[in-house]
Order: sequence, then structure tokens, then C-alpha cells
Amino acid sequence: MSLSRFLRAVTTVSETDPVAVAAGKLRDAHVGCVVVTRGGRPVGIVTDRDLAVRVVAEGRDPWRTLVSDIVTYDPIVLEASDGIETAVARMREHGVRRLPIVDASGAVVGIVTSDDLVLLVGREMSDLCEGINGSADTCDSR
Repeated sequence: MSLSRFLRAVTTVSETDPVAVAAGKLRDAHVGCVVVTRGGRPVGIVTDRDLAVRVVAEGRDPWRTLVSDIVTYDPIVLEASDGIETAVARMREHGVRRLPIVDASGAVVGIVTSDDLVLLVGREMSDLCEGINGSADTCDSR
């Protein structure tokens, strides 16, 4: 199964943006992370947890603290041609829940999250259960 369903607009920020701008983008887009880009290419990720732990808990001013002060650099990325199995393997291997997707030139073109994958598997399981329940009678072998 391909990652094509996860190619979508990604919420991004620049390293020079104040973290308050990143927080506003998280809120407005209803997402848990922003991808930090340089020239359209992903160079890092900032999560809602990063804001809580690295800014709020440390008493930093969100308008004076820059994204570059709290970003996690060098995100693990996927290529648009990779499959879901690759996404799962990389998440497990690196202990991450969000993976930007890049095109052949390295530009960010999407993102896949662990929540996306859980929803996908849940839908697949639901479809399977409906098929089993709807087509079997008491004489059929399951």
C-alpha cells in the first residue's frame, strides 16, 4: 500500500519564526506538529510537546524564543514512493510518530503520523469484520 493517501499540504515554519507563530499554526491547522523547512525541504520538526516542555515548562517567552532554539533537527523522512510498511518500520526503528514525506527533489509533499496509520488499520479491520459478518451463515467455516 502506497503513501499516496498522505500526500497533502503540510503545516510548516521557518527556523527564524518565533515559537508563538509555530504554536498558532498548530492550533489553526489542528495538528500536533509543524515541519521546519529551509528552501521547501524538511530540516526538523517541532511538536506540541516540544512547545510544552521546551518553552512553557522552562518559562521562555514564546515571542522571543525562535523555532531554531527548540527544533528537533534531521527528521527521518519517507519518499513518496515508499510504502506503508516502510513508514511503520521507520517509526518503530527510530521511535518517532511523525514522518514527513518528500518528493524526488527532497521537497516536503506530505506527512504520515502514527494516528493516520492506526485509523487506516482500524478502517481495514472494520471492513474485514463487515465482510465476514455479512457473508457467512451458520454453516460456513470461518
